[in-house]
Amino acid sequence: MSSIILACGNSLRGDDGIAPYLAHRLYGLVREPDTAIVCSHQWLPEQAEDLSRATLAVFIDASLAVPAGEIQVQAVRVAGQLAGGLTHSVTPSTLMALARDVFGSAPETAFLVTIGGSSFEHGTELSAPVRAAIPPALQQVNELLAADRVQVGCACGNR
Repeated sequence: MSSIILACGNSLRGDDGIAPYLAHRLYGLVREPDTAIVCSHQWLPEQAEDLSRATLAVFIDASLAVPAGEIQVQAVRVAGQLAGGLTHSVTPSTLMALARDVFGSAPETAFLVTIGGSSFEHGTELSAPVRAAIPPALQQVNELLAADRVQVGCACGNR
């Protein structure tokens, strides 16, 4: 595998369900056989093994810290030395450090795509601003994947 998409969120908590929703949409859109898509309620230490086999990681999550419907993309750096346990505190950065420390490798490039949410209450509906962010968020993830293929010299590009 050269790329992995790790989506984190709870589809039963309103806008927190945007990452799982995007992951399921990406299952139908990503045609590259070397791209894995993994969806879970939170980042899990068990994901470090798959992460260690990728050269590119795209993490997707929702946040109240970002204005509703806004998409934020940040580079993710591998955390320094891991200290203590990882229960309920796994971040993309610490997950990459775990991949490096336990499996000997972490992705060369990683991004966190965060979609701002406004409602994280019980329910399955996404708010209007988050629904409007779906097409540009999908495009953003596809652009990150496409840029990685260009970097490694893949001439396949058919989507």
